[in-house]
This record gives sequence, C-alpha cells and structure tokens, in this order.
Amino acid sequence: MSGKVIGVDLGTKRVKYYRKGDGIIFDEENCIAIENKNEIRAIGDEASIMYGRTPATIKVVYPVVRGVIADVSAMELYFNTSFARIYGRTRKAAGCNYVVALPTDITEVEKRAFPDLIMKSDVKPKNISLVDKPICVALAADIEIMKAKGIMTVDIGADTTEIAVISLGGIVTSELLPVAGNKFDKSIISYIREQCGLIIGKANAEELKKGIASAISGKNQTMPVNGRDAYTGLPKRIDISSDMIFEALKGDLANITEDIKSILERVAPEISSDIIDTGIYVTGGSAQIADLDVLFGEATNLRINILDNPQDSVIIGLGKLIEDENYLTLPYIYRQPGYYIKSANKNAKTK
Repeated sequence: MSGKVIGVDLGTKRVKYYRKGDGIIFDEENCIAIENKNEIRAIGDEASIMYGRTPATIKVVYPVVRGVIADVSAMELYFNTSFARIYGRTRKAAGCNYVVALPTDITEVEKRAFPDLIMKSDVKPKNISLVDKPICVALAADIEIMKAKGIMTVDIGADTTEIAVISLGGIVTSELLPVAGNKFDKSIISYIREQCGLIIGKANAEELKKGIASAISGKNQTMPVNGRDAYTGLPKRIDISSDMIFEALKGDLANITEDIKSILERVAPEISSDIIDTGIYVTGGSAQIADLDVLFGEATNLRINILDNPQDSVIIGLGKLIEDENYLTLPYIYRQPGYYIKSANKNAKTK
C-alpha cells in the first residue's frame, strides 16, 4: 500500500478520489447527515437524498462552500468515513501519497485547510502534494501545458466558476466568480415562484436545469415539475418551458460571460493571440447546459471547446497526472512532505 498514490478532489458538490492504477474509486455528493450532533447517519449520495426531509435530530451538512472548506469538523468526518468505506478501515489507507486539487483564487489560509485536513485524518498519509484545478482541467483536455502558449479554461462548478489562463505550466491569471450551478438552481426557484406561483425545491430546480436548460431561447421543450402552490399551500404540478428556464438563467450566464470577456481584455496581446488559435476550454457540471458554447462563442468571437465528461474533468486530469511515474518532479506540483508548502500561484490572495 505504501506505493499507492491517491488524487483528491474535494468539490463543493461532489467528492472524488482517484487511485493510481485503479481509476476513480469514489464519486459521491459532498454531503453528510449528522444525528444528535456527533453521530454519522449517512454520507455522500445517501445523505444528499435526506436534505430537506430530516427530523430535528438530524442535520444535513455540505462542508465545502464556494470551493473552500467551511465546516472542518464535518469534512473530517466525511473524509475518514469515506476511506473507511473504501478500505474497510482507515488504517489500510495509511502510507499512501496524496495529491490534492485546489482552486486558485482563494486565500493561503483557505488553501492550507485542504492538506491540513488530510494530515490530521485517520489515513496517516506518507506525503501530500498540491496542484491547481485549472492545471487538471488542461490535462483532462490533453493540452501540452508546458509550452509557451496561453490557454484559457472556464470551470463552471457548483458554487463557483473558475476562469484561468495557463502558460508554461503555471497560472498567469485566475478569477473565482460566485456564480455557478447552485446559483442557477436558486434563480430557477425564484423565477418559478414569481412567474408561476409555484414553490419548488432545490432537487426539482436541478432536474429542470439538467433536463431543459438552454443558454439561448427558442428550444420549445417542456418538463413537468411538482411543488407547492404559493397561494393555496396545496401540492401542484405544472409544465415548465425551456424558455422560462432561459429567462431564469440569462442574468447569471451574462455575469459569467462578462467575466470571461474581462479577463480576455486584461491578458497580454501574445496570450490573446494564442487563445484565438486554441479557443476557450469550458468544463464543470453546468457546462452541460445546452448551447452554452453558442452563447460564449457569440460573446467572444472565439471557438468554445466543451470538454467530454465535463463534470469529471478535474479528477480525470488529476488521474492523468498521478499515472505519470515522475509526477513529483513536474513543475506544477507543489510537494508537501510534512506540512503545507505555499502555492506557486502568484495571483493567489493572502490574508
């Protein structure tokens, strides 16, 4: 077991682990249900189903908010429990090397929380290394990131959209926008309540987003949704059109579009020239919204490349990285033999 390497992506929405030689070994909701304040009732997909349906004795927690660990104790419980599930008991995972994918535009204190979590966990790691998430996205897209060529990635996750420009294996500039999948769900909930007088939950909003959302109007699709009548309080079902979802999301998508354009306006002319040649690489769960490439393409006059399996780009790229026998020597890996090593991302904020 001492030779094993495990890639870790602790996302806002999902937790994913990749084990060298074995592929993705864990992929579940980043959610934990805690009973009587300290007893674990469920983690992952099982806990997520409980959200909004629990008695007062059970609390459902999402430990990561906006890409950073907001509830350390809950995340520790989740991490230990998930590895106990994979290995039978956590001591069997001891001695592994871990590579953790991190957002770029967060504070050094927020970054330190990720490796600290693993160091203090029951898995007793041999060492911990760090890598920026946009690097993983580029690796998933099979891009030669060590070349002197600018690459732009847009990762539309659960709580944040991470826009980054990469060159020579490093982050030239990056920005973390607090508009992404969860904000889309809230916008859908708000719009349907205001326009249809129907109160729906997060799960139903997500189903609508996945089912009929489009970044442009005129799709003429419909989907039934259940909810509670805002006026009578009684259960009610109505049909929602794709154009209604478009109206709900167009403001959020406009914010992301403007942020992409803002970064393009700030980069060096040489990098702009490179991006004209390569286009923009778009990934993340919400990259699956229909015609997102059309919207971004019309706004930027650039080719938009939606990655295959965009919801898994970070863990796929992380897997490609750790399958390299010499991964620890790569310039975009920040090795951590015993404690946190400051990220090489010069654009990261510090407290």
